[in-house]
Formats: sequence, structure tokens, C-alpha cells
Amino acid sequence: MRDIEPDALVSIVMPCYNNEAFVKEAIYSALNQTYPHVEIIVVDDGSKDRSVEILRSFGGKIQWESGLNQGAPTARNRGIALARGKYIKFLDADDILLSDCIERQVIEASKLAIDRQEIVYGDALRIDRQGNPLPSYAFQPRQPTVDPIEHILAHCPLTSCPLHQKAHLVAIGGFDPTLTRGQEHDLHLRLVLSGVEFVHYARPVYQYREYTDPDRISNHAYTKKSAMVHYNAIEKHITLIKQQTGKPLTDRVSTILAQRLWRYGRGVLREGAVTEANLYFDTARQLAPKTCIVGQNPYPIIVRLFGSQRAEVLFSKLKSLPIWLGQIPDFFKKSGI
Repeated sequence: MRDIEPDALVSIVMPCYNNEAFVKEAIYSALNQTYPHVEIIVVDDGSKDRSVEILRSFGGKIQWESGLNQGAPTARNRGIALARGKYIKFLDADDILLSDCIERQVIEASKLAIDRQEIVYGDALRIDRQGNPLPSYAFQPRQPTVDPIEHILAHCPLTSCPLHQKAHLVAIGGFDPTLTRGQEHDLHLRLVLSGVEFVHYARPVYQYREYTDPDRISNHAYTKKSAMVHYNAIEKHITLIKQQTGKPLTDRVSTILAQRLWRYGRGVLREGAVTEANLYFDTARQLAPKTCIVGQNPYPIIVRLFGSQRAEVLFSKLKSLPIWLGQIPDFFKKSGI
């Protein structure tokens, strides 16, 4: 066990892009922590709204800077570079830290084994744009018999759930700036492959706001930078996993990565990148031929009947039909298709 570190500095790193509606509340949630030893670092990613004006209004209470729009991963990496704390807590500019979040996670971190690379992560409470609660769920802790790689792929925490140690983040080079989606999946996998253990703390630590907005990173186009960005990332993950384990992928890991490829393939296909989408689908089938197809029924059936490209078109049309669409899977079953 580590000695309790009541004075350990925690750097709260916040990327901000066109978040004038929420950034003030996010900053106040960081300032109003029951744990006193925090610094707040906001990296504005070229906002075009009133975000910078709001940041300026906090005066010396926060550290902030603004630059060209380069994406949240680059903004977070800049925050890591500026951070002076032993610990780093990421917070998006539209989310809210619970008031005792840092205090509780620092205490939990002090209980970890001193001779192991471990970090604590908590749960998220989901809210809508107005702050109303949405259905939430706790993350599953890894059981001793479950492979850490398989677990982090299947149960990856959201970006603001962990209390990271800066040294771990620096050692792996921080976030991958090429990714437009799923940066935390990539970061957390690389941390596990570097020997870091994620330790679940079964308490909520922040409020995660779910809403639709084109500026949200989770709503960015799959092909914003390149249709092959996510394909290349998963290829990199496959190589890293094989190098780290010295073995072929397990069936479970193969299935998880194949299904992730299939989801990304559907995304790039909907954005018109047909050739690239077929490469996602073909590689997914190579990894897990029987379990790679993911999608709401009757999508998997349509894929097997007509192929992935025509299935996307047909399924989109079916989804626009009346409520009897829900009866279509039963029709296929009764017909023996």
C-alpha cells in the first residue's frame, strides 16, 4: 500500500471546443472539489463561440490557452504537457465532476499496491443536455480469471472515469491525435499493454452529458481525417497485442476487434467510402467469421442474403417504415431464411 498523499497535486485537464453552453458549469465542478490540491488546465481548441470569453472571466482561478482547432486528443496532450500534478483527471467541457470525486479517488489510489502500476477508475452518471438523469450502468470490474486485454477491450471506461498518473500517460505518448472517435479505447488499451492495471472503484465520479451536436467528438464523421484511420488503429492494436503476449489473438479478443471493425465499416460506408468499408468488413470476417456482424435485427440476416453494401441501403429503408418493422425478424425465422 502507498502512503496516503493528502497533498498530491491533481491536474484537471479540459479540452474545449465551442462549449459556451456548458464550459462554465464544468469549470465550477472542477473548482468546487472537496480536495484542495488541484489545478485546472483548459485547452481551447479554436472555439468560434463565446468559450474563450468565458474562460477569460475566471481570471487566475484556472490556467488556459487557445490555439488552432486540432481535435480533442491534441488538446488533451497539450494539457498533459502543461500539467504539474502527479495525477491527471480528464474532464470534457460539457461534463460535470461530482464534488468529492478527486478526494475519493486520491484516497483509493493510496490503497493500491506500491510495487504495481495501477490506476483507479469510477463510474459515470449519464445526463441529457438539460442535466436530467438518463439510465446509467456501472462498469464491470475485471475478475482475476479474465485476461486484462480482453477486459479493457470489452469494458473500456469513459475518458473521465480514471484518475491517471501522469507518468503512465507520458510513457505511452498520450492520446493518438489521428483518431476522430474512440480515443479512450486506444489510450486505455495501450496503458494495459504497457503493464498498467485498471482497478474499479464502484462509485460514480462524474456526470457524462449525452446529446447530439455536430461539434461533439463522438459525432464526428468517421471519414473526417481518413476513411482508414480506425482500420489502421485496430491493425496497430492487433500488432501490439501479439507483440505483448507473444501469442495469437484469443477468440474473445478476435471477436471484439472484428465487431469494432464492422461498426467502423458501417460508419465509413454510410459516408460513401465503399472500397474502404469493404476492407473493414473483409478483415472483420477474417478475424471472426461467425461473430463479426453487428447490428439491430434484421440487419445481420440482410447482410447474409445481400452483402454488406446492399444491406446498409436496405436496412436504412426498412428503419423508415412503420412499426411493423419489428415483426420482420419473426417473418424471416418462420420463413426459414
